[in-house]
Amino acid sequence: MNRIKAQWIILLSFLWIATASGQAPYTEVKVGKFNPKSVKPGYLVGVHLGRMIDESLSWGLEINYFQRNYRRDVEIAAEMTQGGTLPETKMRLLEFTTHIVPVLLKLNYERPIAYKAPFFLRASAGAGWEMVWNSENNYQEQVKDNRFYSGFGWQVSAGLGFAISSSGNLFVDAFYNNSRVRRNQNVVENLPVWEELDISGIGVKIGVSIVGFGW
Repeated sequence: MNRIKAQWIILLSFLWIATASGQAPYTEVKVGKFNPKSVKPGYLVGVHLGRMIDESLSWGLEINYFQRNYRRDVEIAAEMTQGGTLPETKMRLLEFTTHIVPVLLKLNYERPIAYKAPFFLRASAGAGWEMVWNSENNYQEQVKDNRFYSGFGWQVSAGLGFAISSSGNLFVDAFYNNSRVRRNQNVVENLPVWEELDISGIGVKIGVSIVGFGW
């Protein structure tokens, strides 16, 4: 894991040095929906900070945050009041919360559909480290647990953008994320054993990109 971190730091530093002078920064802010395989669908928010390489290519660092809540409630009483309302008394049995945070280094490509057209095609590919925090609370059985997973992941996307000003764009992207995160890696009877969570899946993001604003 330390070796992978060092490689990413070296690569990020090289890209920064290569493009820091004279290349315009940009920032993307996005929201969307993601459907990972081992988790129910949920919403995500993200930010992408980067620099232009030329008119079509750019690179950047993207961080997304996904959250999914699951609760199981049961009705234990319902009684009509004299005023004609029917309040319900409920009991919560389970409550699970899953947080997913991918940190990705990405290479992006954009090209106008036609000369001076406001619409343009977008595509990107990236890789990085993905982390999952899972909080589980079983009130019925009085069991509470927190699990942390992490592992390598990669992501590709394709979409369509629309120029709203000389430096601002709106966009919509469809993406595929591939990652299997792990925890509790151990050795049992000389054999490697671990717990794994598959967070691969598809999703969609919409957002705004501002050229000239960023790091």
